[in-house]
Amino acid sequence: MRMVKLKEVCDRITVGHVGPMADKYVPHGIPFLRSQNIAPFRLNTDDIKFVPREFHEKLRKSALRPGDVAVVRTGYPGTACVIPSTFAELNCADLVIITPSSELNPHYLAAIFNSAWGMASVAGNLVGVAQQHFNIGAAKELEVGLPPRPTQDRIAGILSAYDELIENSQRRIKILETMARGLYREWFVHFRFPGHENVPLVPSLMGPIPQGWEVRKVREVADTFRGRSYRSVDLAEEGGLPFLNLKCLDRDGGFRRTGLKRYTGDFKGIHVAKKGDIVMAVTDMTQERRIVARAALVPTLDNEFGIYSMDLVRIEPKSELPKIFFYSFLRYSSFADEVKEHANGANVLHLSPDRITDYRCMVPPSDLMHRFETFVAPVVEEIDTLANKTDNLRRTRDLLLPRLLSGQIDVESLDCA
Repeated sequence: MRMVKLKEVCDRITVGHVGPMADKYVPHGIPFLRSQNIAPFRLNTDDIKFVPREFHEKLRKSALRPGDVAVVRTGYPGTACVIPSTFAELNCADLVIITPSSELNPHYLAAIFNSAWGMASVAGNLVGVAQQHFNIGAAKELEVGLPPRPTQDRIAGILSAYDELIENSQRRIKILETMARGLYREWFVHFRFPGHENVPLVPSLMGPIPQGWEVRKVREVADTFRGRSYRSVDLAEEGGLPFLNLKCLDRDGGFRRTGLKRYTGDFKGIHVAKKGDIVMAVTDMTQERRIVARAALVPTLDNEFGIYSMDLVRIEPKSELPKIFFYSFLRYSSFADEVKEHANGANVLHLSPDRITDYRCMVPPSDLMHRFETFVAPVVEEIDTLANKTDNLRRTRDLLLPRLLSGQIDVESLDCA
């Protein structure tokens, strides 16, 4: 394996557009990537933006092509993925763009950046005072180990196999989420539930609702519990109990296992969260990731229970409300968007739990809620199973990564068929 500088084995190393963008976005146009669209080994298109073609044409230098490696400059510098062939045209802001030569497999290069060694190398070459970033000068001078191209290809093939399995599981999760959301909205937002033809709408505090439904405040149908305050010394990389925190919640709700930390401090029973419990963010992390009032179900943990932070509340529906129905109300109705408007703060938003419990919700007849639960509970369980599988695949890939890159594993002896 020979050591080379990236500038020696890449056809292009440049940077995406740097400058204000808020007034440039349009509903449809050329996809425009930002740092949050670059995840380790994959492109995240959940919140992709678009720019007009004229603007794209002005930024030819920052145009991306399939096979390019996009590397995050600020936020989580060094995070990298390969641009897939599914996009004919792309542009970007604040990313390092690398076009490898024929000597360098782009997936192998992305693996280098996403490895612990790559992240440490990038961290050691950051510049800036107010906000540190990874610039193209440092990228060009970065020295990497370069095995023969066939070896790179085999390493990339092994890692890509894991990435494909992870992507398939995540795709299935999205389909299941869409099914659950669609059924909830069909029955409890649009009121097209089984037998709705024979149920008239009547006036209520929340507007017209089906006859026989009730309007109640959340505090009447559920109890809320605040999480554990903690110190940095209470958190560790290993040992202790799973610690649920803001990083565990997605922007649209749902749980992210990758956000779990480990907790080694003391706690009380009210700070305990188990599989199937509902947790909600009452604090926001950043302006780019508004998650206040977003809810998630606690998944299968590597312990019987975990501890949840003071930035979350646990919401326990009373016996009259099936848990999956209540969770679906928090997740799929307009609840989160309406309640978050009551959060206060300049840079970081805080939501009083009283704002949650004051919110009015519709309570359908018991048999309809339980019928919904019968359909959706297996979907929720399958999502948990797939998410657990994804987490195990990701962990295995990350354990293999440094061994493959260092040559500890002889890829020539592996059957990659």
